[in-house]
Amino acid sequence: MPNSFAKLEEGLRKKQEADLAETGTLQTGNPPTTDDEFKDRLIENAIDFLEGAIKQFKEQPKYSVIHFYAAVELFLKARLIKEHWSLIVFRDPDRHRFENGDFISVPFDVICERLRKVVQSAIPERAQKNFDTIRKHRNKMIHFFHPDENKSATAMRSVAEEQLRAWYDLNQLLLSQWAPVFEDHRDRLNGIERALKSHREYLQAKFDDLTPKIEQDKQAGVKFLACSSCKFEASRVTDIIGDLHEYNCLVCGFSKKSLDFECPECGEFSNLEDGSLFTCWNCDCKLDEGGLVKEINEFVVTKDNYFDAVVPANCSECEGYRTVVEYKSEYLCVNCFTVCEQLEACGWCGEYNNGDMDGSSYSGCSVCDGAAGWHRDKD
Repeated sequence: MPNSFAKLEEGLRKKQEADLAETGTLQTGNPPTTDDEFKDRLIENAIDFLEGAIKQFKEQPKYSVIHFYAAVELFLKARLIKEHWSLIVFRDPDRHRFENGDFISVPFDVICERLRKVVQSAIPERAQKNFDTIRKHRNKMIHFFHPDENKSATAMRSVAEEQLRAWYDLNQLLLSQWAPVFEDHRDRLNGIERALKSHREYLQAKFDDLTPKIEQDKQAGVKFLACSSCKFEASRVTDIIGDLHEYNCLVCGFSKKSLDFECPECGEFSNLEDGSLFTCWNCDCKLDEGGLVKEINEFVVTKDNYFDAVVPANCSECEGYRTVVEYKSEYLCVNCFTVCEQLEACGWCGEYNNGDMDGSSYSGCSVCDGAAGWHRDKD
């Protein structure tokens, strides 16, 4: 990065810290010493940045964008540090230097990679894209934009949409997928949800403009539900296959897939969203990927077809291991809800996948590196 950019980033960082210190919420005092203390400090600072971003939204949208992304990254690093402190160090981890803050922390793409490969708790694809949108916007704010350039009604609405989408995915991670790590901070996180009400005010005019079109579509038989992100009844429902549906909000652009899933414990139906573990709304029954594969897979194994079974298979889209099952005569990944009509075997390892396996003898698949990897390791 050019020196001018580096100096600008350093100046912005100092201003952020000064702003937060002024509110009395920035964590100061003796540095933490244990991994759990480091994790809790990261979480507290992340929440401080998030609360600051919401307060600055109307008057200082530029710093709202910067602080919001800072919060997202700190939350993700807190999950990494729960696994091990060295995971948030980009290279050459040294405990002494780490405790003194003398290290380069991992960038966003490496955070995502380590959560997937090391922690084995990947950020869902949609969430990763929404976080990356915030990251790119933050980079533009730091490097190119004047503070006043982001105050138009259109720009404010765009920021509100981005932050609402990112918050929904972040909240799902913190209080569902990673609930044991962040449970102690649930009250403050719930407060963030309430504070975001002001963001939704910026989308009211857009909803009002779309209302005639939505009502017309409803009369034609199209179903709309309240959006999980912006809460307006503008999420268009599309049936995919069986009880799998896709939702696309016309107001904020939030989209998701959801499966109406019958709880194996109580028999009540709850929504299973892409990228999340199942929690029953009625009895609090919980299922991980393995449990979902067992419950959703419609392929019945017998003594006659045991060796012909191609499911559970692997997902090339989300790199899920044995997450693809037979569903309504097609194949469904229980993690990302990718649907396909056929599976193909990897030419190197023989594992079945839902992606294109042409050339897999050399390049491999989602679970192997193929002949290229074998020769590389051999050398």
